[in-house]
Amino acid sequence: MFRKVLAICLALPLFSIGISVAQAASSPWSENFDSMQSYSGTDFDGNTTSLVSDQPAGEGFTSGQAIKMDNQGAAWAGTKFILPATSSAISNANATASISVYSPDALDRCFMLKLEGVGAAIERPVHVTQGWQTLSISYASSYDQTKNYNVIALMPNFAAVGCGNFNSGKALTTWYVDNISFPGARNAAEVIIPEERSTPQALINFESSDSSGYSVIDFGGNHSSVVTDAPEGGSIDSTKALKVVTAAPGWSGTTLIKKSNMASLISLGAMGVKANIYSPVAGKILMIKLESLVHPSQIVEVRQTSVVGWKTYTFDFTVGGNLDLDYPMASIFFDFDGSSKTTDPWYVDDISFNGAHGAAIVGGDTGGGSGGGGSIDLGLYTSPSTLLTFEPEDELGALTAAEALPEHPQGVFGGGVGQIVSAPKDSNHGNALAITKSGAQWTGVNAIVDQSGSIRYTDEVNSNVSFNFYSAKANSPTAVQLFQGEAMVELIQYAPLGWSTLNFDFATAPGWSSGTPYDKVVIFPDFQIPVSDIPDIYYIDDVSVNGATTTSIVPTAVKPSSSKAAVISVKKLKVGSVISAGRGTWTGSGSISYKVSWYRCANKAATAISAKPNSASKCVAIAGQKSTSYKLTKADKGKYIRVLVKATNSVGSALSLSKSTSGKVS
Repeated sequence: MFRKVLAICLALPLFSIGISVAQAASSPWSENFDSMQSYSGTDFDGNTTSLVSDQPAGEGFTSGQAIKMDNQGAAWAGTKFILPATSSAISNANATASISVYSPDALDRCFMLKLEGVGAAIERPVHVTQGWQTLSISYASSYDQTKNYNVIALMPNFAAVGCGNFNSGKALTTWYVDNISFPGARNAAEVIIPEERSTPQALINFESSDSSGYSVIDFGGNHSSVVTDAPEGGSIDSTKALKVVTAAPGWSGTTLIKKSNMASLISLGAMGVKANIYSPVAGKILMIKLESLVHPSQIVEVRQTSVVGWKTYTFDFTVGGNLDLDYPMASIFFDFDGSSKTTDPWYVDDISFNGAHGAAIVGGDTGGGSGGGGSIDLGLYTSPSTLLTFEPEDELGALTAAEALPEHPQGVFGGGVGQIVSAPKDSNHGNALAITKSGAQWTGVNAIVDQSGSIRYTDEVNSNVSFNFYSAKANSPTAVQLFQGEAMVELIQYAPLGWSTLNFDFATAPGWSSGTPYDKVVIFPDFQIPVSDIPDIYYIDDVSVNGATTTSIVPTAVKPSSSKAAVISVKKLKVGSVISAGRGTWTGSGSISYKVSWYRCANKAATAISAKPNSASKCVAIAGQKSTSYKLTKADKGKYIRVLVKATNSVGSALSLSKSTSGKVS
């Protein structure tokens, strides 16, 4: 993997707008407006900018000129400066800016200094006080070094008072701006050189031979220490582990390692981070977070659910991890977001990155507590064919429309809401389970859970879990996990928008074994994707295991419907000219055929309709003209022309009649 870094060449040509070479030496792009003869920026959306020398007195500007901005119109009205397309106002070396701003009053107003470029934009709204002030702004957390940010936009009174949503009637306000400086600007003469990203293997085992370079840093109230008295059953031959006592609030955690900026703790083929963890309690959220040191917003998080005792957990960053980015820092969270935390300690050992090999736990990875392991008698388990339909007679499916709790583990968890409802159109299957993703990004549903200790949900013959799934968005990651005690395996597919049948064959899942009696099936819609401001709703139906059949989706047939009317394209409206018809936009199921008819009319019609011409239009069908193009004849002279499109499928037909040509044929 590679990333791009800047190598600054000597004797670079300077670019500027109203600056001198002397100024550019210390500030590659700055503007104090003193040498500007006439304002050279570009106003937009209701702002009017002028050069002035009578700006209000006060600290924050130098003698000479400033710009006066009379701001009214759109919420984002302002002015902008455009640098050469190959230039950028910020760089890797310095992604900061400063600007002197005069705000007209003491209201809670905002000033926006936005950077734009091709395929790039960074917004920085800042609350301001009355009078002059110098704003220092950093773009580092959002900077993409592959982009050129060559447009600098100033938006005073952004979105009206207090940065709130703008409705209408924005009052005129007068602002002043001076001394804009981007000390980290770069230009086209700087060379972008590819440099290889390092992906070092690292194993943190806290032993004296540990060469990972780990550094344990607690935050949010956690207390951790390396100890020699961890509970039995942990990593084989281990003498030390990290003991962690959690604290409120729910986000308290511990940073385990920080590599250099150019390092990444995940890489292609090694997206999983493994850790041996001792949990004092079951059902709590464990999380590992990877993040950038340079860009704080560049993070990715993966969660698991705890079981009592020691277990080797795999945190798979395939979903969310971006191999074009660097993740040199890793932190761990126990009982993440828990409303009340246990006072008992947690322990972690053998945390491995980039394919490093940590020690296994005593007795293997199939049991908690103090180890022991032992074989499982599969003869004690049956594999009944099971299908959740969520219809009134489906007692097992009815259990999913509740919150998953220890006393009834089947149901929705993560803060979402489950409800059995009539399925959205096109499923044709009655009821479905609706999951409103209104909680955490790992919201999911324990779809099938056995508490008898006698049922398994896959075996050597039946390794599939399938269901019909309605996704609220396209390309949405959908995960299924199978559990047996501590053992967990996972598969992920990307669902299309709308209904589809998803089939997860666990014979292809890493770690799946036909010798493990998995007794819990968990489904995650839009897996690990943050919740939208307006929660999305996903639907699950016909969940099948152990050879049951998920009923095929049978879309409801829908007759054609016009969402955009037929139109006529005209270059010259005179006898001998050729005009053409556009059939408009149609929806409907299956194959749709289209038939075109042309009309000459005595009266003008400014509105398209979904019917043949009415009598008031005084239209006559033009015989024999069924093509999408039509050559005007002498019979059309002095008439208006309209086109009728008829759309037909297996269900029925619909019409779309264009409005008439804007003038008569000459």
